[in-house]
Parts: sequence; C-alpha cells; structure tokens
Amino acid sequence: MVVLAAVAVAAYYMGRRQSRSELAVLQEEMDRLMAAEKDAAIVKRVSQQMEDIAYQQKAISDQQRDRAEEQSILATQSAERAEMERLAARDAEQKANTAAEVAQKERANAERQQEIASEQRDEATHAKNVADTLNRRTQARSMAVSSQVRREANEPDVADALAYASWYFLKNNRGNQYFAETFKSLALATGGIPRYRVQENGAVNAIASVPGSPEQCVVVTNYGEVEWLRAMMSDGSKQISSQPLLFNPTYDFRDVRVIDGNIYALSLKGPLCILDFTGKMETVALPEDDYFKLVPSGDRLLLAGRKSLCWYAGGTVSEGVTLDKTLSTLVDRDGTLCLFYADGSYAEMNASGQMEEKKPLVPYVVTAAYYDQNSGCLLLGVEDGTVYPVNRYNRVMETLAAHKSRCMSITMLDPVVVTGGYDKKAFIWNMDNLLYDSGLSFRQELQTKSVGKRVSNSNEIPTEWLVPVDYAFDGWTLAVCADDDGKSVWVGTSAGNVMLLNSSADDMAQQLHKKLNRNLTQQEWIRYVGVSIPYMTFK
Repeated sequence: MVVLAAVAVAAYYMGRRQSRSELAVLQEEMDRLMAAEKDAAIVKRVSQQMEDIAYQQKAISDQQRDRAEEQSILATQSAERAEMERLAARDAEQKANTAAEVAQKERANAERQQEIASEQRDEATHAKNVADTLNRRTQARSMAVSSQVRREANEPDVADALAYASWYFLKNNRGNQYFAETFKSLALATGGIPRYRVQENGAVNAIASVPGSPEQCVVVTNYGEVEWLRAMMSDGSKQISSQPLLFNPTYDFRDVRVIDGNIYALSLKGPLCILDFTGKMETVALPEDDYFKLVPSGDRLLLAGRKSLCWYAGGTVSEGVTLDKTLSTLVDRDGTLCLFYADGSYAEMNASGQMEEKKPLVPYVVTAAYYDQNSGCLLLGVEDGTVYPVNRYNRVMETLAAHKSRCMSITMLDPVVVTGGYDKKAFIWNMDNLLYDSGLSFRQELQTKSVGKRVSNSNEIPTEWLVPVDYAFDGWTLAVCADDDGKSVWVGTSAGNVMLLNSSADDMAQQLHKKLNRNLTQQEWIRYVGVSIPYMTFK
C-alpha cells in the first residue's frame, strides 16, 4: 500500500512535473506565437508600407518611364532632326567642297592667265627693249658714217656731235663701241692719227715704249736706224717728233727694248747695240747670227736666234745654246720661256735652263706671241693670220679671224688687243665684246679651267658681238707696241711709217665731250637720228 501510495505519489509528482513542463512548453510556444504574431503584424505593416512605397515607386517609375518615353521620343525626334541636319550639312559641305574646287580651279586658271599675261607683258617689254636697243645701235652706226661725211663736207661741229652721239648710243645699249666707223669718227674728232716716217725709209721691224714716259717710243729698222719718237700737241693736233740716235746701214735691226734708261737694239747678224738717249753707243759681239728677238728674263736679257739662244747680263754674253729646231717666235710667260718652232712643235724652258717639249697649244705654226701679265692672257698669232687667246690653263678661249696672211705682231692693253700682219692691216679688238655660251665675260673666262654651263639671263639683251676696228696702211704691219700711257699703241710698217693709235674708245669720247661746241639742233636730230629716238643733248 505504501508502495502504491509512493508510486502514486511519485506518479503524481511526475505527472505534475510533466504537466508543468508541457505547460511551460505551451507557454513558451504561446509566447513565441504571440511574438511571431507581433512580428507578423509588424512585418505586415512593414510589408504594407513597403507595398505602399512600391506602389509609390511604381507610380514614380511609371512617371519616369512616361517621361523617359517622352524623352526617347524627343531624343528620336532630335536624332532624326540631327540626322537630317547632318545630311543637310554633308550636302552643304559637298556643295561647299565642289564650290571650293571650282573656285580653286578658277583661281588657278586666273593665276595662270595672270602669269601668261605677265609673261606676255614681259616678252612684249623685252621685245620692245630689244627693238629699241637694236634701233639705237643701227642709228649709232648711221651717225658714225654721217659724222665722217659731214667732216669731209667741212662741218666739224656737226661731225663732232654725231661722232659723240654714235659712241653714246653704242655705249649705253651694250653695242660694240669698236664698230669701225664709230671708232674712226672718234679718232678724227680728236685730231686724227699722228704719223711719222723714219728718215731713211727703212722697214720698222720693232718698236719699244719708254717706261715712265707716255707717248714716247724707240723704233728700229732693217736699214740700221734707231730713232727716239715723241708725240706732243702742236697747233691743236698731235704731232710726232724724232731724235735720230743711230744710222748704220750695216745693221739689220730686228728687235729693240728699253730697260733702265738704256736702249738694246738687236741686229740680225749681230751685234747687240746698247745706246742711251743721247746716241752714245757700245756694241756687244754675239756668238751666233740670225737673231730676231729680245726677251727680258729676270735680271737677264735673252737673245734669240732662229736656232740658238744666249743671254746678256752685266756686259757679257753667255755661251749660246743650240736648238735642234728652227724657232718661229718665243715669249716669256711668268718666268717660263715658251718656244714655238717653225714646224708647229712647242717646248718650254724654265728659269734654270731645263727644256721640255710639250703638246702644242694650237695646231698651227705660231708666228707672233704676246703675254699680258695683268690678265694672264697669252695671245698667239699664226701663219694664216688667225689669233688665239689662251688662258692660264692653256685653254684656247676664242678664234679671232684677223689677218688674211701671216700675223706678225701682237700687243694688249687689257681688254684691248691690237694685231698687225702681212695684209698691211692693224686690228683693234675689244675683248669685252666677246660672247661666250657659258654666259661669262672674257675676263671671267681667263680664270676658268673648263667650259661651264650657261648662266646668263635669257631676258638680258646681249652685248653686241666682237667686230674689230681695222686700219689699212701702205706696208706690212710689222710692229705694234703698247704705249706707257696704257691707252695708245705704236704701229710700224714695212714702208717706214709709224702711227700712234688711241686704242680706247672711251678715252677718245671723253676728249671729244670736252671739246663739243654745240648740240645738234632739232632739225639736225630728225635728219641724222630720226623721230623714233627722243631728242637728246650732250654738251
């Protein structure tokens, strides 16, 4: 019983504890459910709020979508307008480019037309300048002839004015001032050509100028004459006076030099005669004969025979050097002796006497040679009368068709060359009138080793081509010699005549300008010059 009671009690208490436990569990479940209900209510409210917010956002989104759609429509419309504007802009650009191309072509065409017009204008101007220049040159020649005619008609004032106008037009129109008639009219207007005849009428084989004494020279003849000539003004014209220093018919003088106040005259068969200007003389015997040339060489004097050479210095003559060939002429070229032989060959001898045969400078027999130290020009005259200027590089620069027979003598007063020959003529060449394909002047060509390309301006009116002044005399022109004044040339002939030529056209023109008495009248201008050239005065 007790056990049962204990069991019953125990069961009671166990049931009670279980009930309490279940009640606690139920209470906890209820609390949880109530909490969950509360949370659900909260969630519901939050959800309701969220739903409200979502509906609000949906409304806003709908509004934004509507606005976006509106913006999209607007953007599409703007894009369509932009595309249309772009297409319009592209069309406008294409039209602008096309218009620009057309404008560019039109501008280029206009510029080309302008260039053509400018070229045509320049060509027309050039053609007019050429025509005017040629007209003035032609008129200058006509005036020169008229000057000489008027002088023969005893109208010196008109003749002088025409002579000066002729020179002036040639000078200022790049013409040849050495046109024969113009040059001769200037010579006549300034007193003509002084002449002198040696006393014994011997052939004047050589002339030497007197250093430091302008318009003075010494002449020697084949008849043993040595005369000292001086030119001076007398009665308004230039006259030549003479002082005979020697006459000995046994001497056949072939060359003469004036050095340090002494006159050295070389006879064909010897001797060498040394004179002063009072006529006092001494002679020096020579080892050979057939002498024809004196060449100053340093402090010595070279005496050249046809087949031998010897030197004179300090009163004595060196032993002769025999040559294998016959000399035709020779010249000293800056210390090198140039030997030209009668067979056309050529050799050079240096200062120490060493000789070397060289290739001929020209393929002809050289009969006259002259070297101008100032310009470096070597002038060679040959047996057919042609003259060849050779520059410092041994290049033949030009062919001067001078004499019709052998050239006998040459001299140079830079840039004027004077030649004499067996055709009884003397030619005066102004080398500045030489025209070269290179476009260079004669002076420039002297310094040029090889022929260059043309550099001149095609629109430039060229200088008139070189035509020499020619003077005819009564005998072979055997000797020409530059005077110490640098502008005059002594000329000697086989007939015994000696002339003093002024080789400078500019110098004669200056002299003439000072003595002009009057200008041409308007009527004279029209008569002798014409109406195409405006009237001018020169006095």
